[in-house]
Amino acid sequence: MNAVWTLGAESDVQRIYEHQESWEEGAGDRFYDEVLSSVRLLEAFPEIGPVVHRGKVRRVLVFNRHYGLFYVAERRGVILHALLDLRQDPTAIMKRLKGI
Repeated sequence: MNAVWTLGAESDVQRIYEHQESWEEGAGDRFYDEVLSSVRLLEAFPEIGPVVHRGKVRRVLVFNRHYGLFYVAERRGVILHALLDLRQDPTAIMKRLKGI
């Protein structure tokens, strides 16, 4: 099963990558490598993450478990919707996931 990135998820990865790099050179690359590793795992085992929203949105933990990769497993592939910092207000997370 292939992964399909939404524009929102791509934007999240770029923003977090740049933030990590601003703290320490190379941290963004380590972050991105872990994200890609998680995506490969999802492609092989799409139902590995628990359902966390609306009976279909799943989440896997990424990068020291500080970030959640939110996705939906469909016939056409694993649709990656968001990569969010889990240390933020849960209301903000739910607001972002509202349209999925």
